[in-house]
Amino acid sequence: MIDSFFIPSLGRHNNQISFQSLPPKVQDITQIVVQPHEADLYKKNYPILVLPESIKGITETRRWIYMNSMDIKYFVADDDLKFSCRTPNGEKSKRPMNSDDWDYVLEQTDKWLDEFAFGGFRQGNLPPSNKEYLESVAVTCLYFFNGKLLPDESELDWDLNLAEDISMVLQLFQKGYNNKVWDKFGYLSDFVGTEGGCAEWRTLDLINENHQKLINKFPNYVSWNGEREMMGGILKKIKVRWKKCYLDSQRGNLNKFIT
Repeated sequence: MIDSFFIPSLGRHNNQISFQSLPPKVQDITQIVVQPHEADLYKKNYPILVLPESIKGITETRRWIYMNSMDIKYFVADDDLKFSCRTPNGEKSKRPMNSDDWDYVLEQTDKWLDEFAFGGFRQGNLPPSNKEYLESVAVTCLYFFNGKLLPDESELDWDLNLAEDISMVLQLFQKGYNNKVWDKFGYLSDFVGTEGGCAEWRTLDLINENHQKLINKFPNYVSWNGEREMMGGILKKIKVRWKKCYLDSQRGNLNKFIT
């Protein structure tokens, strides 16, 4: 079974989009993960899990959840998501997920996590793959994990304060952990349109700086991919070769076995 659903949040006690988009049965296993100074703001209306005073920022929050969830199966989602189901034969290409959809997702994900250490939802506005799920692909914003199958948190580095999710996934791929990602079900998010969260301190310079750190850290898998205007400036975009990262780990394991 899926034991928990964690939603890290900051500055959005009155705008919990992800939580409100979940059906009651999923809300029942959900906790909003909050900073101590905001606990009183959230606890009036939401089930909360209060971080230690020493934990600051999204990277350390993810790390804290990771290291304290090694015995369970769980989800971690950004706090500004809506959830969709593709409807290829319907009048529209997708619709909001309903309670039955979530029953199916939780049941199937629980089975997946007996074999796969992690996975997630694909971005809902990407072109459909015409498959229910994909493997060895990008996953951001909404994840699920089996803590019992994951490496210890000390085996990963947590040095990026943005794009930390990309870094985590690539490190897991490099260690030979594959993922399984829903394409039938996805998430929708407005990256720059919601106040609070990382938007309270995220700047273009910081984004671009962390993109450069990703390239330095994973030169075979992350590269520059053009620019675009955003947030009143220029975002330096990156390209990530997710599948190559995982497949290279398997070739490395095979070479070790042969030699």
